[in-house]
Amino acid sequence: MDAMTNKPESVFHRPYRAPFSLFDLAKVGFFFFGFPNNTFGSVDVTNDCNLRCEHCYFFEQDRVAQWSLEQWREKFERMKAEGFRFYQCTWVGGEPLLRPELVELGRKYFKFNTITTNGSLPLPDWKDVSWCISVDGGQAYHDRFRNRPGLYQTIKDNISQSEGQRITIAYCITRQNHTDVEASLAEWHQNPKVRNMVFSFYTPIRGLDDDLWLDWPEKDRILDKLIVLKEQYGDFLVNTTRALSLMKSVTARSVTDNCLFASRSFAYDPAGGAKKPCMLGPKADCDRCGCIVPFFLRSLTDRKLVLNDLGHRFFSSFRRGK
Repeated sequence: MDAMTNKPESVFHRPYRAPFSLFDLAKVGFFFFGFPNNTFGSVDVTNDCNLRCEHCYFFEQDRVAQWSLEQWREKFERMKAEGFRFYQCTWVGGEPLLRPELVELGRKYFKFNTITTNGSLPLPDWKDVSWCISVDGGQAYHDRFRNRPGLYQTIKDNISQSEGQRITIAYCITRQNHTDVEASLAEWHQNPKVRNMVFSFYTPIRGLDDDLWLDWPEKDRILDKLIVLKEQYGDFLVNTTRALSLMKSVTARSVTDNCLFASRSFAYDPAGGAKKPCMLGPKADCDRCGCIVPFFLRSLTDRKLVLNDLGHRFFSSFRRGK
């Protein structure tokens, strides 16, 4: 108990937040100049993966021959000659750490790099990248869902053995694991090696069963819960309140029908070919998209939303300073 207020002390520490963050500055930049093409995107590093997860979109795609390192080097050099921005790239797969030499090559071209991994392999000592490690629920569910007994503990061990890495836990919410959201958030919040946690929703893929999809009323309720949890966990929960709100049924289609991720990003398959509409490939059901990126981008670029957010942030900061 707090001796002065006679109220329970919060278990969450709320560090000082500057009135305006880099996120706010990005919104101002996009407000005035728009969102440039090919600023960010993805590369499928390999066709191979050491897991077969129930919800994975990757193996529902047409398999293509895998490019050699030299072919990728030539592509990156051509892109450089054509004035490609090389701002941000997410390295995906398959499992990208099964082919670390391509990531080693490619990450030198981009200013910012994110590697999405299933966490089954030790993390290379790459301090200049961000890691997204996929974790979908508590230990029992995660190991069953990923078809690998002991995987959850392996992930924790690999994280524990890492030093100075920027690690994000990426949780894909489904009909089967949505009840674990709060407990998982609490667990990973206690891990000193984990910087933050991000939530997405399962996107239905043609050819896969729909039993993982949450219907809209269920999804809206979970989004409301995440918005409350955002107040408690602050920046540890990466999703912004605005982006979470945009994912609700009343606004989601207006975002996905005008998806900036599909229209402005790049996505390459393991043979260097362009993937459409995005990294999820052509079988993704965009009307029921659960990826956070389109909603995050809308929250950055919609001028009315940006003005409202910045105004709220300014006056909140002003009130705290009084």
